Amino acid sequence: MTGNFKGPPQPPFVLAIDIGSTSVRARLYDARARAIPNAGCELRRTPSADGVEDPASLVETTETAIDGALAAAGDLAGDIAGVAMATFVGNVMGVDSRGDPVTPLYTYAHSGAAAEVEELRSALDADAAYQRTGCPFHTSYQAPRLLWLRHRRPDLFALAGRWVDLGTYLYSRWFGTSDVSASYSVASWSGMLDRVTLTWDRPILGYLELDASALPALADYDQPMCRLAGEWARRWPALAEAPFFLAVGDGAGANVGSGCGVCGSLALTVGTTGAMRAVIDGAPPTVPQGLWAYRVDRDHSLMGGAITDGGSLLAWLHKTLRFGGDHLPDEEIARVEPDGHGLTVLPFLRGERSPGWATDASATWHGIRAATTPAEMARAALEAVTYRFYLISQLLDRMSGPYDEVIVGGAAILSLPTWMQMLADVLGKTVVAAPNRGTTARGITVLALKALGAIDSLDALPAQLGDRYEPCPSRSARYQQGLTRHLRLYDMLVRNAP
Repeated sequence: MTGNFKGPPQPPFVLAIDIGSTSVRARLYDARARAIPNAGCELRRTPSADGVEDPASLVETTETAIDGALAAAGDLAGDIAGVAMATFVGNVMGVDSRGDPVTPLYTYAHSGAAAEVEELRSALDADAAYQRTGCPFHTSYQAPRLLWLRHRRPDLFALAGRWVDLGTYLYSRWFGTSDVSASYSVASWSGMLDRVTLTWDRPILGYLELDASALPALADYDQPMCRLAGEWARRWPALAEAPFFLAVGDGAGANVGSGCGVCGSLALTVGTTGAMRAVIDGAPPTVPQGLWAYRVDRDHSLMGGAITDGGSLLAWLHKTLRFGGDHLPDEEIARVEPDGHGLTVLPFLRGERSPGWATDASATWHGIRAATTPAEMARAALEAVTYRFYLISQLLDRMSGPYDEVIVGGAAILSLPTWMQMLADVLGKTVVAAPNRGTTARGITVLALKALGAIDSLDALPAQLGDRYEPCPSRSARYQQGLTRHLRLYDMLVRNAP
């Protein structure tokens, strides 16, 4: 991101805070949404395997990253005109009457609420709830999790006066008040927001026996918090009077940052998880089974589908198959012919989200023989993940496309050119690399610049895109054979499982 920076940084500056599953980044961006060289701080973190996080650790990491970014920025910090935030979404924790955490932070990866998913499906009209919220009942969303806490941890549930997301909690802490709204964007990822009325969903709250006052108030991201509380104003004087725009979902930031913040463009991001998304005007009247519909802001929806295992699958493969180096070796994977390994894989280490929403699905490598190599197992797994994206893309094409081009971001996939080409061949679409790093941070910077009035639209600052990959018809035909086997195994082990 910084290698293409030419000329002096142009104020006003935005401090972008990106709280991801594996890192927390704080960096200054200028008025052209360019990351200012040497004016940021990134701290790596290891997410819990069970989706249960220590909020104190996340808070400390975030605040330390802000300290580091401001120190690195030096005199430039004096021109910070606003603060933007993105968080990994689908998280919730209980706080007491003083606003202090009384539960862990539960993330989308916490899968303990499978029984509560079935309870909600039986007790409520699941299809109607899906259309109101844009989300099915699934363990990655908050209604089953809150019900799980009520059932399984009544001691913790009773301690909580309110239930908040990480971004709302951080702002409550920094501004010394519980009067902090959650953005429509973050709230929509909970699976409990009525996507049309932009209010908490009454039938779901009724079944959970929760009043809306137990959840944050709701507002658009551009309704900022201002004037840090005394302790934080002294710690971060450059930010004392700056507007802090409400946190948005990391997926919404990634779409905007990769140049897909307007209708007609399709983005795919592979971080710890993976998602394919398109921005839609307003609230689409229906949400196809298999997809979700979140919010970017009051005027735009984000429609798409997500998989639980993206970069996390790569890390697992690297560790389990004992490859050397820091990452899966692209050159070894490239030497395996497309669908030339005799394997069929279901890549569900942590269950399935889109499009089948099979909470209890597990990973399977079928066809392993004595001669099977680690590179073949890795390639087959990447092909299987790509088949899941293909299924999502087909639904999006029918809903709001067709899309001929996909902008792809995320370090996990950009570091593997073989996977980028595989994606083009399986999807049958042109695949274009997004900026190497920081698409989410760049996206929330663009949102903040628009809120500040520095730009007038989300496409005013086009992203600098990278390499292009064109589909090869002969390879596409081979992958269709692999896709057919993949779907047959899925039907046998997941769809029709007893």
